[in-house]
Amino acid sequence: MKYLKYITNICIVAGLLATASCKRNFEEINTPPLDATDATTPEIFNAIISSLPLEGGEQSVLNAWIYPITQQAIITSGSYPYDNAINALWSNYYAALANYRIIEDRISKEANPATMNNLYAMLKTVMAYKTIKMTNYFGSMPYKDAGYAAIKKAVAYKVPYDKQPDIYAAVLTDLKWAVDNFGTGADQYSVGAYDMLLKSDIAQWTKFANSLRLQVAITMYDKNSTLAATHITEAMGKPLLEAGENIGMWPTKIPGLKFDWRQWSFSANCYLRMGSVMWNLMSNNNNADGSGIFDIRARVFYEPNNAGQWAAYPQNPMTTTPSEGGAPYDFDKRNADWTNKGAANIYSPVNFYFEKDITTIPELMLTAAQVYFLKAEAYNRGLGVAASPANAKIAYDAGIAASLNMWKGIAFASPDWTVGKPAAAAATAGEIAAVTTNIKTAYNLVAPATALNQIYAQYWIDAFRQPWDAWTLKRRTGNKTPMSADNVGYYNANFGTYARFVYPQEEFSFNNANWKTETGSNDVNTTKIWLQP
Repeated sequence: MKYLKYITNICIVAGLLATASCKRNFEEINTPPLDATDATTPEIFNAIISSLPLEGGEQSVLNAWIYPITQQAIITSGSYPYDNAINALWSNYYAALANYRIIEDRISKEANPATMNNLYAMLKTVMAYKTIKMTNYFGSMPYKDAGYAAIKKAVAYKVPYDKQPDIYAAVLTDLKWAVDNFGTGADQYSVGAYDMLLKSDIAQWTKFANSLRLQVAITMYDKNSTLAATHITEAMGKPLLEAGENIGMWPTKIPGLKFDWRQWSFSANCYLRMGSVMWNLMSNNNNADGSGIFDIRARVFYEPNNAGQWAAYPQNPMTTTPSEGGAPYDFDKRNADWTNKGAANIYSPVNFYFEKDITTIPELMLTAAQVYFLKAEAYNRGLGVAASPANAKIAYDAGIAASLNMWKGIAFASPDWTVGKPAAAAATAGEIAAVTTNIKTAYNLVAPATALNQIYAQYWIDAFRQPWDAWTLKRRTGNKTPMSADNVGYYNANFGTYARFVYPQEEFSFNNANWKTETGSNDVNTTKIWLQP
């Protein structure tokens, strides 16, 4: 039997009549079934895992909109339409949810369902990740009654919207169940090689579920502290992701996986540049030769301009700011000559290697550094644990070290990365100390509010290729992530009012009554989600 490969075309019509979007660039596994319900359970599980990589529209919207909204980078010109991601996101999620319902139904019919606990816990964890990401994009959404068209339940077709607090509570319940029910018993059913995410490593699955639970609970703490604190306390007492344990889609571990949508998103009318906000957190001065850079991630995330100089584009440019262009993402030109960025490229672009390398650089979901920063926030604020500046600093410094090691290791491991390639995979003690002791980033033990903003800043930096998480952090903290003062009105006029994605047209057309109940026929990007103050 052929295995260690991905299913390409198990696509099911979801509970909201969403059209499923099949994954590309995953090799076939056996003969594809005509009907997804004819597929084996491992095949359907594999299809759910294969829904995790970013879709093309989402990739482009991240580059064109979410980066400047989070201020992790900036664009120098208009680009990809903001709402173009929503249809692909919606169909991807509800196809995966429908697949989940099929396996859930099969588990319920087992003579001994407890033998399926590991599989069920893995599924709950993956769907928890996807569900939280979706609700943070859209707010309320069909959830508890959605996806059942796959098993032909009458409730399946026009589904009411669940409110975000209810979705968060349900996800926390699922993650607690998963953490409590993962086991190593010989009786446990296994999908074997079809688990391409964590290779059926139950210890890693448990850490992923528990770390995700911590993230979800802390994210919603300010909206329901009682519920969140219970989960935070339990999660902090159980295994969490540690240095080097970074959850994501790693092409080197998944045969046939390529992120060509990422390449396309940079080539398709992209004007993404290093902004002054990130630059000011990574360099002590504006020296064009980069001599002020103290954070090695600056050289991973960005590259010099066409003249080989480091130059940040103002996050809130004035009308007098020089215009900027060039072709730093012209694949053919750059592939032939790395220095050929176009004469008009006068500001530092996001590193070309994120576009070029589609077979090594991962798509990250939850990193060890982010977990350390979540722990630091819990100790800083006393969330579910006793407040402790000392413990917060330990976690904060560990997060910086984990982040520096991960990003340097990613660049070092890339066979495409040649110009500016790190000399080793691991960050040196000096490189780590350069960040943990710099006046801009050294943890402030005497001013908890200042230290908390430092925690948010480092989480925001580590999430450079997860700008959706940085956007959630920005919104749930009331804009306490690093930001440039909008003294010219540029940010508010172009990006500052965006709070969510609107729902896809299919919802208006096919689930209109429920859509209207949720939106009041006024579905706009400026409507705050529940997490926001």
